[in-house]
Amino acid sequence: MNKSDEQEPVRDASGRGPGSRATREKLMAAAAELIAEVGWGRVTTRAVAERAGLPLGSVSYHFRGKQELLVEACTNAFSDAVPFEEFAAVAGVSDLIDMIGAQLGHELETTPALTRLMFEAMREAERDEMLRERLGAMINEYRQAVVQAVRADQQRHVVPATVSAEGIATLVTALGDGLLLHALLDPGTRVTDTLDALRALLGLSTGSRP
Repeated sequence: MNKSDEQEPVRDASGRGPGSRATREKLMAAAAELIAEVGWGRVTTRAVAERAGLPLGSVSYHFRGKQELLVEACTNAFSDAVPFEEFAAVAGVSDLIDMIGAQLGHELETTPALTRLMFEAMREAERDEMLRERLGAMINEYRQAVVQAVRADQQRHVVPATVSAEGIATLVTALGDGLLLHALLDPGTRVTDTLDALRALLGLSTGSRP
């Protein structure tokens, strides 16, 4: 068999092979855990490498410094937590609200590292333009998927067509983070009632919620 006929190995965005991709993922997972545990500013590359069980040099080989590693770790963790494909596949606004309710319930019941990671990233984004742009682009991508779901509901006359689809999409996507913050600070926050109120404002039935 000629060399040209051999199948090329799968490579990641950096041009490195699948082994490198696995190493990057280990480093990002370790970094995300540490951000949530000790705070953004107290994470060190040595601690990340030790948590990942990898040599210290692996950090500089795969990332251009600690800040790039932490930014990649955050965006990767958020993407894994709410895969865009699943988010974009939601058929309508009511199903999306159900998804938000389920995610909030999971976060509040388990108090996972993801919530602490989110708050750390929000604080850091005020100072770091790269992180702010990456998170902003991610939020916009998810919001545009919601816009399509809203427009589909408007065409089915489920949601009033007189209301801006972009406005509804922004309201619904912002609700999740805001409601999570309220519920964490005030355990008496009635999450289910709040979601039902949103459905009522949009003219949606409450019968579909879990």
